[in-house]
Amino acid sequence: MNTKTDIPNLSDEDYFFLSQNTYDEKKMKKDYENKTPIENRSNKAFYVDKIKKDPDTGLDVYVFVQAKKKEGKWVKPKEPENVVVGFQGTNQEQIKADVISADGGNVVMGKDPKKKVKYIMKKESSENSKAITKYNGSMEQAMLMKSGDYKIVTKTSQFDQGDKLVANEVKKYAGTNTVISTTGHSLGGADAEYAGVNNNVYSVAFNNPSIVKLHDEETQKKIRNGEFDLYHKAIINPDDMVGSGWLLEYDRHNGTTLYTKDPSQSRRDRIDRFKSPLGVPGVLGNLITSFYGQAFAKNPDTHSLNDSNFTFDKNGNIKSVDGSKGVYNQNIESFSSFSGMNGQTIKVDAKYAKELAHRLQAAIEDLKTKKQAIEQFPHDHSKMVYDVKSICGKRLGEFKDLDPSDVDKAVLYHAPYVKDGAEFYDSEEHYETEASLHYLIRDLEDISEFIVKMAEDMKDKDNELARWLRL
Repeated sequence: MNTKTDIPNLSDEDYFFLSQNTYDEKKMKKDYENKTPIENRSNKAFYVDKIKKDPDTGLDVYVFVQAKKKEGKWVKPKEPENVVVGFQGTNQEQIKADVISADGGNVVMGKDPKKKVKYIMKKESSENSKAITKYNGSMEQAMLMKSGDYKIVTKTSQFDQGDKLVANEVKKYAGTNTVISTTGHSLGGADAEYAGVNNNVYSVAFNNPSIVKLHDEETQKKIRNGEFDLYHKAIINPDDMVGSGWLLEYDRHNGTTLYTKDPSQSRRDRIDRFKSPLGVPGVLGNLITSFYGQAFAKNPDTHSLNDSNFTFDKNGNIKSVDGSKGVYNQNIESFSSFSGMNGQTIKVDAKYAKELAHRLQAAIEDLKTKKQAIEQFPHDHSKMVYDVKSICGKRLGEFKDLDPSDVDKAVLYHAPYVKDGAEFYDSEEHYETEASLHYLIRDLEDISEFIVKMAEDMKDKDNELARWLRL
């Protein structure tokens, strides 16, 4: 492969086809074992060359090698024209690993994808098999390890695992004409974009969340400058909260964001989610209910890989699902880009902007209250443990064989975590949660300030127009 990013001669529909197949695990396993190619309606075929899974991190990835016709039959060439790494999205069977660790931890909170986590596994188990539990250093786990039947395995996130897998494919085909690319849907699309940017390979993703913040600062700057726009494509149904954003619209994806229809109505619906007679808890409830309904219950089904959400022209290029000409190319450079995106005008007025800013500020204040409670927790925890030790210590006289050190030992024995004086909770996780809340509040305050400024600008422009009309 060349050092520059090569653009493969595959269509959006080809990537859609491969992304769909990543969810058919039984078929993929059967085709892999039988060495049977999968064929799409554009007369292209692909062999499943590699399957890699990790139930602890949620990684589900397939390496597809483009087949070649020889004497009327599909064959697997040594130097294929295209190799596509396809990432499966959120898997119902791995809901904890996918949603909590990857969707929640990496995508929402922006946790470091390269962070190492230790797991306890049976000694004879492979590293990609299901671990018994995370290693936390408790006395019970120490006793378990002394038995000699278990081992500690270190893993990173599925983002980092997928990144390394793509790097290996790039290395494997170095010096050939083979073009490597990535694809995926939902969380799998985020994996595809992350690995695509890091390994300088082309990517096409569907209804994937933005993961710009998972990259290092230098790469984030390049993304915002549009340096990857030609090589990474996020195809999004604007009604889908996963691909377009939970609260406010994503600033941008890693490359070019293509909406399958005019997103103006979706933006109005997003504003409506801030409306609730129950205040902030009601707003959060609306968001969670809407997100779950779209991503998992499919009510409404705005998220799935189907013809209702994604349609293609005769050449396999993505087209609008509502009959409009083309699709909206939204390369957003800032949250204020409400017009000029392919000539469209987004219908957001000053009144809506002020209302949104007001509700966002209420949510910020609620988050600040929660952050204060989290900051206070270590103090409350220490006092609670001290009170327990004091109460038990006062009753030692009732037991002639016990002394104060026995109370300390009993507390340590029952504590799942013993680190930095935090016997009953993970101090590192506590710090990360506190830090994540801090940055989330900071970002929301910046957004709120920008919305207020935007509303003022709209009002000024309205006044300017009124003065002009009076001339």
